[in-house]
Amino acid sequence: SFVLIILAWIGVAVHFLARDAHTNDSLKLSHSVSLKGTAITTHVTSPTGPQHNVGLDQEHNHMMALDLEVDPQKTITIRMTVSPGECPKAYEFLTWMIDNQRTECRPCTIYRGEPVPSYWGSTDYPDRWDNGGRWGPPYALVQGGFVNGRIQHIEREAHRPPIQRGMVAWAGPRGVHFFMALADHPEWGNEHTVWGHVLEEDMPLVDALVDGTHPLKVLENNVPVITNFVKPMPFRIREYS
Repeated sequence: SFVLIILAWIGVAVHFLARDAHTNDSLKLSHSVSLKGTAITTHVTSPTGPQHNVGLDQEHNHMMALDLEVDPQKTITIRMTVSPGECPKAYEFLTWMIDNQRTECRPCTIYRGEPVPSYWGSTDYPDRWDNGGRWGPPYALVQGGFVNGRIQHIEREAHRPPIQRGMVAWAGPRGVHFFMALADHPEWGNEHTVWGHVLEEDMPLVDALVDGTHPLKVLENNVPVITNFVKPMPFRIREYS
C-alpha cells in the first residue's frame, strides 16, 4: 500500500543519514589523531577560557634559517622553529625582513658571543648576575640584530616563558636585537619575548661560535661587562623547508 511504501522510504533515509553521521565522526576522529604526531604546537586563545594547545600540521611553513658567514670562505646554517601563533608581531617582522633584507639590513650581524662559564648556576656562588654571581659574566648567549632603516621596535608579546637553552628571544623588551640561549636562564624570569627555538641538532653550531675559534673582546669597562666578537658575522634569514 501507499503507507507501506512511505514507511519503507523513511527507513532507507534514516539508514543513510545514520551511516553518513558515522562516517563524518570517523573522519573527525582520524583528523584529530593525525594532528597528535606533529612537532610544532601553537596556542589559541578561547574567548571564554584559558589558552589551549593546538597541533599544526604544516611544520615546514614555520621553519626559518640563519645563513651565518663565519668567515669569508665559510657559511653555516642555523635552523629554528618560529611561533606565529604565539608571537604574531615577531613573525610578521621576520617575514618582512626576509622580503626586504637585501636593501634594509644595516647591517644584520651576530656581534656578541658570551660563553657558558664553568660555574654557571652553581650554588657555590651568589644568586645574581655580575659582581661574582653564578649567572655570569660571561652570560651564556649569542646575540645579533636585525638592524634596519625602517622598523626599530617590535611590540612586546605575551609569550615570555623562562629562558631555556636553544630559545631565541628579543634581547630587550622591544626588538630588533635577539639572542640564542646557550644555557638555561632562570635569573631572567619572564622578561623576554621568545619567538623561536634552534633545532637541537644545530645547537652545536651555535656553541662552536664561542669555543675560541672566533676571537672575542671583553668590554671590561662596560656595565654590565659584555663580550663581543672582534669581527661581527653577517647573516641572512630565510624560510626553510
